[in-house]
Amino acid sequence: MSEPLYRQVADDLRKKIVSGSLQPGQRLPSQSELEQLFGVSTNTIRLAIALLANQGLVETRQGLGTYVNTRLTFTMVMSNVEGLRSDSGKDAFTSSVEEQGRTPAQEGFSMELRKAGPLIAGYLQIPEDSVVVVRRSHRLIDGQSWSLQDSFYPMDVAQGTGLMLPMDLEHGTIRELADHGHVQVRHRDEVMTRMPTPTEAAFFGRRPGVPVLEVIRTAYSAERPLRLTISVYAGDLTHLAYEIDYTAHGHLFQ
Repeated sequence: MSEPLYRQVADDLRKKIVSGSLQPGQRLPSQSELEQLFGVSTNTIRLAIALLANQGLVETRQGLGTYVNTRLTFTMVMSNVEGLRSDSGKDAFTSSVEEQGRTPAQEGFSMELRKAGPLIAGYLQIPEDSVVVVRRSHRLIDGQSWSLQDSFYPMDVAQGTGLMLPMDLEHGTIRELADHGHVQVRHRDEVMTRMPTPTEAAFFGRRPGVPVLEVIRTAYSAERPLRLTISVYAGDLTHLAYEIDYTAHGHLFQ
């Protein structure tokens, strides 16, 4: 069964936005022009525009028309974002953003001690109600709210390290742990989409209907889980990419 007409129109406009044929900040053709261009009804165009608006790709300005959203997306290669970039001395987030010609920032940093509930305890493989160190930060790209990040560390891992200090670590927490004998050797990601909480919607400045991406990352040493990080990204601004090198794990077919 073919897609409804309004979805076909929305798909066509979305491709033009993603390809750059329609630039950020550019005004879309008027409603009547779109009707003529696609040969569809007024209602079909309205539904298509509403769908694109809910996806955060366009915004309608009262009395002015519909414009491509000026908030640019950012591609994060998730398989490469751990640890310190030795050539820069900066953490991987900062380095990755700067390499793409963008401006990174972190704010709203905090640190606290908390008892682990069943979810956190399960991921970290520690007894429930064990004390964990929780480090929070807000990440921005080009001054725009991009992600919320909460990281949880077992107390016996964090104790005696800079993770206990209520401040950001420029060289990154992974290098800090490695310098204290807790070397990360792998991580496991769980990626999902969901609707934002009211707090998240306020932080990202998004309208209702625009989803967020949530990535739950469990990082391991050779012996145990070291860290659980829950990151929430603006769904309409973020592309998550993974690069898998088969040669590092042997050939798929022998």
